[in-house]
Amino acid sequence: MSLEIGHDSSDRLGRAIDAGNAVRLTEKGMPARLFRLFFTKRNSFFIFVLIPSIMAAIYYSLIASGQYVAEMRMIVRTIGVSERFDASEKREGRSMIGGDSLTQDSYIVANYLKSPEIVKKLDAELGLREFFSRNDIDWLSRLPKDATFEAFFRYWVRQVDTYVDGPSGIIIFTVRAFSPEDSVRIANAGLAAANGMIDKISEKAKRDLVARVESDVEASLDSYRVALDDLRDYQNKTGILDPLSSAKMLSEIIGKLTEQKLQLIVSLKSLEAANADNTARGRELRRSIDAIDEQIALRQNSLAGAKTDDNAQLSGSLTEFSRLETRRIVAQAIYEANVRNLDTAKSTALKRTTFMSIFSSSNLPEESEYPNRLSNWIILTLGLLTLWMTATLIWMSIEDHRV
Repeated sequence: MSLEIGHDSSDRLGRAIDAGNAVRLTEKGMPARLFRLFFTKRNSFFIFVLIPSIMAAIYYSLIASGQYVAEMRMIVRTIGVSERFDASEKREGRSMIGGDSLTQDSYIVANYLKSPEIVKKLDAELGLREFFSRNDIDWLSRLPKDATFEAFFRYWVRQVDTYVDGPSGIIIFTVRAFSPEDSVRIANAGLAAANGMIDKISEKAKRDLVARVESDVEASLDSYRVALDDLRDYQNKTGILDPLSSAKMLSEIIGKLTEQKLQLIVSLKSLEAANADNTARGRELRRSIDAIDEQIALRQNSLAGAKTDDNAQLSGSLTEFSRLETRRIVAQAIYEANVRNLDTAKSTALKRTTFMSIFSSSNLPEESEYPNRLSNWIILTLGLLTLWMTATLIWMSIEDHRV
């Protein structure tokens, strides 16, 4: 009897344990079953495709603010450049910083129109931030009023566009704003700022050009002065103004003395032929010939040969004088060339003008071009549909592998 009772109680205990385990398993699988029950293909399609598509349609059709585009076309040119002037710095592509311009200046302007500097300038002059943060602009397109300057600059880059046509150098500048008047006003202010930048760079280039040549003139003038001082010091030291002229004069003196000596020798020979060379006249002629020989030897030593007592030997002075004189002539020629170059640089700077010519001004836009409501909605819907289909196929593949 006791054995039967024990067996029944053990059966009831086992069934209770199995029931508890079943309850726990059921509780663990409940979220998964509820997730599968709720997250069906149809529900996911509604959540991830249909509802966002409807919200996008409502936004683009009823909420999104229209953006009007102002487009201007211009070109940068430099005129009045003298091709004869050759600056010390040469470049293959010449620009307003070095000569005629085609595309390089255009790229400079295009880069400036999308730079932080123009954002600061237009914000200070026009209150640019207010054009993009008005309350009538939808909140997705609006610039936050408390946006940092970095965020403001990124917003500006999205609202403007520049394109440079390489062969012609034509710049196409477009501005998007939330009213026709604002777009034209911002575009005009941007081009005025770019034109001011060009004038500033052009004037600086002119000043730098003249200053560089003036520095060359000053340097060559200093070299010329040093060469003159060295030559004057050498002349004062030797007492010879021009060794060439002095040598020519000594040669003439030696020639005249030689001629006088020959005349005296002829006279002496005549006395010797008459056996009257021992007379007073013959002795006088010999003394005159000896004196002339001393003078000729002295002049020849001054010109070349043995050094004289004062060391004023012309052949030795001629080399140093020629070196100093050549240095002076070269320094003078460089100085005169730089002076002519300075005159040319000043004339070039006065005649050269860099300007921006606008040949296609923007008319007041009549229709908003952005956002492209239908195209944007179609692209968004197709993108969501593609993502949903891809995710569904991946999920079904995972479920198949679980089974």
